[in-house]
Amino acid sequence: MGKTGGKGISYFGLVAMGIGCMLGTSWLLLTGTWLETAGGPLNLVVAFALCIIIELPFAFAYMEAIPMLPLPGGEVVYSYAAFGSRGGFAVGWAGILMNTIVFCWVDLAAVSLLDELFPALGRTAVLYELGDFPVTLPNVAIQLALAGAILWVQLRGANVCASLAKLATVVLLIMCAVGLAVCFTHFDPAVYASDGGLDFDFAGSASLLSLLVFSVAGWETVSKAAADASGPAARKAGAALITCLFLVTGILCLVSTAVAGCMPWREAVGRTAPFADVLVSITGVPAVRVLFLATAFVGAVGVMNSTLYSSARMLYGLSRFALVSRAFSALHPKYGTPARCIWFTAAFVVLTPFTGRLFFLPFINIASLATIVMWIMSLAAVLRLRRARPDLRRPVRMPGGRVTAVLGVAASVFLAGNILLPFSPGALDGLEYALAAALAALGGLLYGFRDRTLSDEAREALIFGGPERR
Repeated sequence: MGKTGGKGISYFGLVAMGIGCMLGTSWLLLTGTWLETAGGPLNLVVAFALCIIIELPFAFAYMEAIPMLPLPGGEVVYSYAAFGSRGGFAVGWAGILMNTIVFCWVDLAAVSLLDELFPALGRTAVLYELGDFPVTLPNVAIQLALAGAILWVQLRGANVCASLAKLATVVLLIMCAVGLAVCFTHFDPAVYASDGGLDFDFAGSASLLSLLVFSVAGWETVSKAAADASGPAARKAGAALITCLFLVTGILCLVSTAVAGCMPWREAVGRTAPFADVLVSITGVPAVRVLFLATAFVGAVGVMNSTLYSSARMLYGLSRFALVSRAFSALHPKYGTPARCIWFTAAFVVLTPFTGRLFFLPFINIASLATIVMWIMSLAAVLRLRRARPDLRRPVRMPGGRVTAVLGVAASVFLAGNILLPFSPGALDGLEYALAAALAALGGLLYGFRDRTLSDEAREALIFGGPERR
């Protein structure tokens, strides 16, 4: 099977797809929340450092997996090769859920940004209220139109998706760099230390870590895009993934630090966009806030583009290996893109405008659980394949060897316990378990209707050198 739509993604395109899925709006909208959760800027920096330590073993595992099995579907391929049909489907469905939920959530966040820029949108033609959240006709229309525009881009092919990702990434990086330069020229250590900013409390760092693990997710998008990359770029996909992880985590930490150095951190708590507010205070130009809100909207579009791409490619991977109906493998007659996969995953967003923010937090927590499943399964697959498939070509080995493997297992235990143990900060509640069960049942239904005509030998051929192998 060749590239699904387009002439191939470049190295910068891979980086842009990863950054586009990671940066989004959090750099502007979540600074106050992060500072409040951490209990101060020093605790925040420690939390970001721990986040890197926890996620790095998983990223290293992807570095080995991507060039070893550079096929559409990413994690689906790694887990199927290691654990068979059920393992491949489980991680594939988790990835589809994670990316689809983020796609829907960011569609909602993008309209919320427009409400900040144009307040009348959130008050005009109120259709009804759900949980004290108004659902308005303009917001519904904009959300559906925005999702439709992203769907159109996806149908056009991987290179078009990468072009949109590049544009969004360039805009975000330039604006973040300019804003950080302005803030750090006015950085005041006394302000940073005020309100106990230098008081260290590990409990605060641990609490923030529960949020950050998911906020910094998205670098794994590169594993799906690698199958659509050009030759030289495909060989550097692992480096692109690591670049995304360090660059975005660094930007998010620097933005929060810059805010705390220009404004007492407790004043940032409760503000919608404290980074923009600081810049307005420094420059004296109110239009700066509008400019940065518009930039965050561009970031939201970038996230929607990358997440829909990832979810559709994972469904396509499931279909190619007959883990769901092979009907999903049909490609667009003109663009060669997995059109049915794109339509299926995008269909979930149709319900989002009509629920408003009612299920906002529960679905985000379910997306966190799905992300953890995907990372842990991919790490486990890499370790298992070293014994089960020592003959596989491995151009890149997971850096750190056994040390990385041990750290990865420890990180897996931490992440799983953090979201599943009732007393942990990120534990799911009853509603979230019910929603997760319902989505798992939907996945089970799709798996039950899989194409059973493809033999295990044929699946093996697809992955390990059959006629459809790239």
